[in-house]
Amino acid sequence: MVIIDASLSGLNSLLRRKLGKDEYERLCFRYGIDMEGSGDNYSFETTSDRIEIISEHSLAYLFSRLLGGQVHRNEAIASVKADIKIEATHRPFVNLLSVKLDKPAKESIKELMAIQEKFDVTVGRNRHSAAIGMFDMSKLKFPLSYKEMESSAVSFVPLGYNSVHSLDDIIKQTDKGREYSALIGKKPIVWAQKDGSIFALPPIINADFPSVSDDTTNLLIDVTGTDRDVVNSMTTALIFNMQFFGSVSVLQPKYGNQSINPGFKIKQNRFNFTEDNVVKTLGLNLSVSEISKILKSFDYSVEKDKNGLEVTVPFYRQDVIHQVDITDDILRFVGVDKVEKSAIKTPTVGKRLPNSQLVDNIRDTIVGFGYQETDLNILTNESVQFNKTLIAPEDYAPLVEIKSGEITMARSNILPEMLRLISNNLHKKFPQNLFDIGDVVIKADGDVPFANELRLCVVSCGRDSNLTGIYSILKKVFADSFGISDVKLEGYPAQGKFSKTFIKGRAAVVLADGKEVGVVGELHPQVLNNFEIELPVSACEINLSKLI
Repeated sequence: MVIIDASLSGLNSLLRRKLGKDEYERLCFRYGIDMEGSGDNYSFETTSDRIEIISEHSLAYLFSRLLGGQVHRNEAIASVKADIKIEATHRPFVNLLSVKLDKPAKESIKELMAIQEKFDVTVGRNRHSAAIGMFDMSKLKFPLSYKEMESSAVSFVPLGYNSVHSLDDIIKQTDKGREYSALIGKKPIVWAQKDGSIFALPPIINADFPSVSDDTTNLLIDVTGTDRDVVNSMTTALIFNMQFFGSVSVLQPKYGNQSINPGFKIKQNRFNFTEDNVVKTLGLNLSVSEISKILKSFDYSVEKDKNGLEVTVPFYRQDVIHQVDITDDILRFVGVDKVEKSAIKTPTVGKRLPNSQLVDNIRDTIVGFGYQETDLNILTNESVQFNKTLIAPEDYAPLVEIKSGEITMARSNILPEMLRLISNNLHKKFPQNLFDIGDVVIKADGDVPFANELRLCVVSCGRDSNLTGIYSILKKVFADSFGISDVKLEGYPAQGKFSKTFIKGRAAVVLADGKEVGVVGELHPQVLNNFEIELPVSACEINLSKLI
């Protein structure tokens, strides 16, 4: 999610309307956007699926789709060959844009910098997966090259400074260098111009001389990263936002022999769509013509065919991956208040699931120890599930139609998501004692490739955290909820999937009535470092499906 700070007067200027707070609140309700503030200044919290809505201009454009108005946008996208060479690096994916601004950057520079920063933090995951560099193109001497360089050869005047800094100086003396030094890798990556001088150290900091100023009229923008899908996703959303400020061209550079970069192309999904999609989902009787008119107002391209409509999704709408998403846009246009209420038709009487009482008993027991329950996402990515936690990779349920490197799979373990939660709340009070009961998706042996498995994860993060504390909770849970008093710990095998996750000698297999049901231990310092957690963490992950 992104917070956009905008004024009602600024939005009204872009929309060419005079709307008040109440009108904007109604628009936000239809899009699921939170709006807070007073007077003329408000904060708008967007939904995570609309990654392209990140600026005042893109927010106004979103509102204009419902209002029938128009916010100026240069829709044409050119593709231009560029005298730029991309060599193979540890940050191999590079997309390049040129933006010819409608007006000198003086009027838009603040919003342009905000767009760059928000994309870096959100979609780019603090520049780890992808990051944006923005330059005054007129100040650069072509040809340009993107390549790795020996650390001793890197020196330039960093942005905001007036003297030459070596790589070591940049890392130690600049704010961005200290913040992002871990992304440099074994060899730093540089952008160099014709005479060999360096004008950027992606994704850390740019040189001062090609920086964007009030007089800039032509931008060169690079999107570099380690994840192809994230780089392309960020580029697509960036193109949409840059179209409010000028004409956008996608630059086609040359690639070195060892480069794995496939280049960037605009992609648009197509769907066959009929009025039945609307009738069955919303209960609205809309004609093909009415549906076509609504979709065109949302920038869809629509053509009639013998089966109904062939709908082409706007290139910037990366959230539309199914016909249901198109139906959702129609609902937002019509308004949920226009959908007739109807009684739920079901052949059975609702009741609790058989295991719900048992799960409630487990919750009550752990809460009694002073632990707080969490409700973690089931969708995640391989980096969190395996790379950061040092859990041995295993077969997992991947997602299709991936639009972001942040969400690529269904979780196969709960512990990594618990560590991510703690990592995102390091500013909160410690100790943090948490637990979660939920499903993971694992490889199945039968006809169905994957199956759900109910698990319990208990985590204690604090100065006095230890394996014994978690073990005592488990003994109480097994005794109260399952009537099992025979709970033992057995040395964890050296080749187990959690063997690198926990400290050697401080991890154990949990046996309940002689049956192996999970693992408990103290987290390895490397895992804690990967999540930037500075306090000890003890945890367990128990397979409740084996006990129920």
